[in-house]
Amino acid sequence: MIDRSFIGFEMEPFDATLEKGQMELFAKALGEKNSIYCDEAVARAEGYASIVALPTYLIRLGTRDDLTYGLFDKLGIDLAKLLHGEQEFILERPLCAGESLRGVKKIIDIFDKKDGVLEFVVTEIQYHDEKGQFAGTDRCSFVIRNR
Repeated sequence: MIDRSFIGFEMEPFDATLEKGQMELFAKALGEKNSIYCDEAVARAEGYASIVALPTYLIRLGTRDDLTYGLFDKLGIDLAKLLHGEQEFILERPLCAGESLRGVKKIIDIFDKKDGVLEFVVTEIQYHDEKGQFAGTDRCSFVIRNR
């Protein structure tokens, strides 16, 4: 069983810049048709500073090896038993290419179901912009199969 005392554990803050080229590739890979996500001229004409990040783009910022595997190692999770459960993205406002964000990943819950056969770890990354304003949240649930 995963030690419940890890609830509330925060990893070191990390910085991430929203890179235009990576955002364009992400939008194209998902088949996004709205040009504000991959054409700077269109995004600017619509009133944005640059191309806009898809809400799901936050997954790209928060899945660095040190943030994922480092956390799983700390919790003693066997990757062969790990499943992705659920993911939720909440944006305070549109995020544009060139912005810098600071994120902090935190374990917000650990619980089990079916008498411990399934354990759940819920993490949340809170992002703030360069002015310290809240920008968005990436909440994720992982499932560990113990049998």
